[in-house]
Amino acid sequence: MNIRRTLYILYTLLLVVPAMGQGGYYFYNNGYYEPSWLLEGSVNIGTMNSVTDIGGSKSAQTGLKPYVFRTPKLTGGISLTATHRDWLAFRLDLVAGQVEAHDSLLTNATHYSSIGRFERNLNFRSSIFEISAGAEFHPIFLRDYQVNDRYIPRLSPYLTFGIGIAYFKPEALWGSNWIELQPYRLEGQGFDEYPDRKPYKTTTLTFPMGLGLKYELNHFIFLRGEIIHRFTTTDYLDDVSKGDWVDPSLFYKYLSPSDAFLASKLYNRSVKINPPRNTRPRGNEFNNDIFWSVQFRVGFVLNRKRR
Repeated sequence: MNIRRTLYILYTLLLVVPAMGQGGYYFYNNGYYEPSWLLEGSVNIGTMNSVTDIGGSKSAQTGLKPYVFRTPKLTGGISLTATHRDWLAFRLDLVAGQVEAHDSLLTNATHYSSIGRFERNLNFRSSIFEISAGAEFHPIFLRDYQVNDRYIPRLSPYLTFGIGIAYFKPEALWGSNWIELQPYRLEGQGFDEYPDRKPYKTTTLTFPMGLGLKYELNHFIFLRGEIIHRFTTTDYLDDVSKGDWVDPSLFYKYLSPSDAFLASKLYNRSVKINPPRNTRPRGNEFNNDIFWSVQFRVGFVLNRKRR
């Protein structure tokens, strides 16, 4: 699925989801009617982290080990959710945040996949803006509770999954300045000597999936906690992918003299620690990058009606 088609699907959902709030009404309690599709708007806040070729865990870069809170960054957003009879929901999410990682934090690494990252000394940060559409499944509401039941759950665990598009902009810390990396083509993108390497786009498809808990505080307010994991279709969230190191003299062939000078410093920052330190692979092109968030949401019901 390409990005243009995904944008069309998201645009269609932006039109359809609000319309789902129309339809028949049922008894919610003695004071309110419940629509067949309940609309909820929410504001979100939390932390965002990434799993890329930079940073990670000292003990391993496989399994759950690289999912560390070493450099968490603030994330926030807004959401619109349409829930059908409590058990099935469709949602639209707008999320803005940032991810960051530093090899310099991996002193005394103990696993072969982490050893050498400290000496490699790469770092990055990237702002992220994502729009996504997804679904929620609330299994405990497969039972059809009635208004006169003695117990109706207020706390509901759920699964969520979807598809989205994210914009990112990798930067590196050089001295006291953050430098945008994509224009410098640090892995030879677009160089004749590397015909298989094309300049990468700073947009990627995302595939969010996660777990959540929803609590109905009252007829108007919902509280949610979520862990959302996003697979992506890019390996350049951190501007690092290929395992080899390009010939730095090529920067002077393809870039302006000032840009070439800076690119020759940025492509291999390990010389600051252990010259020349290009024996370790620069990256791993066989694993795409991931970002994930832990977030808290406050939601407000938009279409319950007072009796």
